[in-house]
Amino acid sequence: MSWKLLTIAVASLLPLSVQAAETPKEGTANFTNAFVSVSSNAIQQGTRTFNTYEINGVARNDAGGTMFNMFGQRCVGMLESIGSDISDHGTCTYTDKDGDSIFTPYSGKNGHETYELAGGTGKFAGITGSGEYSIDPTPIKSDDKRVRHVASSKVSWKLP
Repeated sequence: MSWKLLTIAVASLLPLSVQAAETPKEGTANFTNAFVSVSSNAIQQGTRTFNTYEINGVARNDAGGTMFNMFGQRCVGMLESIGSDISDHGTCTYTDKDGDSIFTPYSGKNGHETYELAGGTGKFAGITGSGEYSIDPTPIKSDDKRVRHVASSKVSWKLP
């Protein structure tokens, strides 16, 4: 058998072995998100500011586990500040390499940020759970002037 034929045979079996890795039915994970704000619209009214935004990023499991590892992240939300009180609400979709998604509505006030796992698609259909996250308050600088941040998350989940 030639090396070329052997390489093709091994490559054709690789997706089967990757698919054989089963998604855990429940567990906990720590993961990190790196994201960029792709849109932001604010209105100022005295000491009150209302801002709508969309962010896109990538999640990576801190321990290299399968959940939230190399997932695409897209969130739409609103941030309201009145004086020093800040509240944040929105929803995210995390999508894995197979195109299956997890939906995570979130809310927070003055740095205490939480979210829930409120369903999903494909292998994540019916997922439930909750988590918390913290965003590094110092934005990452870039020449395009878009806001970038890193967030640390901890999540617990259960699949049906």
